[in-house]
Amino acid sequence: MPDPSTGPAHPADPALRVLSVGPTGSQPGGMASVVAELETQNGLDAVPVRLRVVDSGGIGPAPRRAANFAHALATAGTARADVAHLHVASRGSTWRKMAFARVWAARGLPYGIHLHGAGYRDFLRTTSPALRRRIERFYARAAYVVVLGNPWARVVTEELGVPAERVRVVHNGVADGAPPVTPWPADHPKRVVLLGRIDEGKGVPELLRAFERLDDLPGAELVLAGPPADPRVVALVEEATRTRPGRITYAGSLPRAEAQELLRTAYLLALPSHAEGLPMVVIEAMSRGIPAVTTPVGAMEELVTHGANGFLVPPGDVDALAGHLERLLRDPGLRDGMARAAYDTWAAGFDARTMYAAIRACWREAAGAQ
Repeated sequence: MPDPSTGPAHPADPALRVLSVGPTGSQPGGMASVVAELETQNGLDAVPVRLRVVDSGGIGPAPRRAANFAHALATAGTARADVAHLHVASRGSTWRKMAFARVWAARGLPYGIHLHGAGYRDFLRTTSPALRRRIERFYARAAYVVVLGNPWARVVTEELGVPAERVRVVHNGVADGAPPVTPWPADHPKRVVLLGRIDEGKGVPELLRAFERLDDLPGAELVLAGPPADPRVVALVEEATRTRPGRITYAGSLPRAEAQELLRTAYLLALPSHAEGLPMVVIEAMSRGIPAVTTPVGAMEELVTHGANGFLVPPGDVDALAGHLERLLRDPGLRDGMARAAYDTWAAGFDARTMYAAIRACWREAAGAQ
């Protein structure tokens, strides 16, 4: 059977025109990483669709966001495309995509929703009944709803009333990082990396406290990189870098290429988040054979199997976080075994080609239903 991502299975698709609405692939964040992977895979496909990416105005200074949102709305009224693929998170992201969808649907054109938001259930529960009904209509009119895992499928079916047959579970995927190095080079630094927002939601305060307990572990270092989302947490990080130079480093908000380079140097990934969808950074780490110590939130348990290809700790549990980091840092054999298992997990279904093929099938089905 032809590979669904390479072209022969969809010879009519060159005429398919898709408008991606959300971040661009060059912007920071996991949603942007998904867009970047879809763009890359489409470009590599033997029969690419005509994929256009429109910035909906969720990132950057307020004047730029407003200008980008206005441009996205104007595009909704004029663009020649067969289907719009709306990347949706909570709060402002939802309201912007709802406005786009109204203009798009008024032209009789289909749209699909790609739900990324880690805190979407809480967002729905704190929304007024009137706004909740508008959100439900937004989802009801979608040709398809892509979710990142089965917990999110339950959210959209049980809380938003989307029929199960229109929900597609598509795990995030990334391109091949590099096979893991086993055994790990003896002189490689035992670097623990966190890539993400510097705030409480990513578990940064407890990660700092956990790492304090590893001061007697020779050679261990912690590098944090990401946008400074919470000034109070950023102050904690800066204080830690001052008092423990060489042990803790804050690299700031990095461009995607530099963040990827930092990840390549990691011995472990730490992501003790309080909420997630299915974080791209964990998948990116696993594609490089880097195990993660993370939390069983969102669809994480569909990716990380505790004790096999990484460790899962309860959100906020500093003792468990410190203990599992220490186990991996002190035991190279355990770390290398998990490195291989992490890579094998990525290869078995979390690669970018698999994600692209599934999303492309949604586009094709929506366009064909007109």
